[in-house]
Amino acid sequence: MPSVFLSHSSKDKFFARKLAEALTRYGVTVWIDEAELRIGDSLIEKISEAIEDSDFVAAVLSHNSVNSNWVQKELRLATTKEIGGKCVVVLPVLIDRCEIPAFLQDKLYADFTNADEFDAPMERLLHAIGVSAPTTTTPPLTTTTTTTTTATTTPGPETLVGFDDVRILGIDNQRLYRPDPQKALYHVYFELSASPPQDWAQIFDAERRFPRHTMWRRAWIEGKYIVVHCVPEEIKKYHLNDIKQDVNSSNQKYRENLRRVAESQARQAHRETQEQIGLNEALDGLSFD
Repeated sequence: MPSVFLSHSSKDKFFARKLAEALTRYGVTVWIDEAELRIGDSLIEKISEAIEDSDFVAAVLSHNSVNSNWVQKELRLATTKEIGGKCVVVLPVLIDRCEIPAFLQDKLYADFTNADEFDAPMERLLHAIGVSAPTTTTPPLTTTTTTTTTATTTPGPETLVGFDDVRILGIDNQRLYRPDPQKALYHVYFELSASPPQDWAQIFDAERRFPRHTMWRRAWIEGKYIVVHCVPEEIKKYHLNDIKQDVNSSNQKYRENLRRVAESQARQAHRETQEQIGLNEALDGLSFD
């Protein structure tokens, strides 16, 4: 089966993990830094070896990655090997409407920019890799285990670790202050319904990383607040809608990540159940007389 090196920004880790797991389900060997690198490893050496040993390099392209010096090094290394006939093929995987690096612009890409569509671009990516069907088939469930397995393999809201969407409650006027008295910019605190999990905050940071209009302002998570560095008069016209969009997008992407984790745990539980059933069947009925 083919092997794939995932080149991505750490800001896009939630998508990279989902892609890695999807590829693995189809029998593809995946190299992803968080699983392969160990303390004390030489980054350049390990990554160079991984790219050398991989059949494909999936370049996860986003506003984050195209501005990452480290990702650019990985992709140039992979492209150099591809041009040199090293049998490494670079496959662009687009997750943001960003500027594609010049050395990749002549390549077709898998378009994952629509958060509601994953299966269709995934199928095209698998086709490019040379995989068209799962390499393993989940064994049929027996009557005695159907109910239990169905409950674990179909994650519902209660399975997603009780996550409630983060909501904006309002602006905390008591926290409003101007860090530089010489400027009209304030720190405006949007109070949230709860302190977001760390992964949610990372997704939010990625959403805010690149401006979408000329009045874009810096924003960050601080406890149970989103802090926007802006002129208060701009909030109603510009920043409130921006923050609402970014919170909604972060909720959606975080919930998608939770669902992926829940599904992975359910598959693991199913495998363990099937293994235990197999062991019981193998040892059942033994006679030691």
